[in-house]
Amino acid sequence: MKHEPSYLEIFLTKLAFFFYGRSIYQAFAALLPLDGGERVLDFGCGMGTVAYYTAKKLTHGQLTCLDISERWLNACRKTLRPYGNVDFLLWEPPVLAEESFDLIYCHFVLHDIAEGELERVIPELVKSLKSGGVLVFREPLKETEKISVIKRLIGQSRLGLKDSRITDIPLMGNALESVYVKE
Repeated sequence: MKHEPSYLEIFLTKLAFFFYGRSIYQAFAALLPLDGGERVLDFGCGMGTVAYYTAKKLTHGQLTCLDISERWLNACRKTLRPYGNVDFLLWEPPVLAEESFDLIYCHFVLHDIAEGELERVIPELVKSLKSGGVLVFREPLKETEKISVIKRLIGQSRLGLKDSRITDIPLMGNALESVYVKE
């Protein structure tokens, strides 16, 4: 599952963050049902594009940024330097404590994970959610086969669909945004 991004990929992500941060990443962070005191996991944080806006909302909460890549985590540390309520975690399963997060979000991440790996990742994420906890994801709609796998795996867990919608994301096209709640 290891993937280190190229420096070009990091540079292009920085450009997108600079020019489209509000319309792409801040808009997604605004959808997250947060009061400010939650423990939140950004699964597949990349350089921290969504985390940058989420950390601001967690006025007395804690954000954990998790990625499979040291290079992305280092970029994320730089992006989130101003915030003291963030910690960073390299994905080396199993790393997540049971029922430790109120909310987990994945922004354009799950479709990049192989089906066999998703069969391990999604149950691990569900296990780490507290009862009543929320899982939110945004995935490109063109990844229909992978979205079907994601929905099937989530359906096998103790999560119930709360909300789902299709939206148009600048530069990225149509995306599925779904919110699930742990029973």
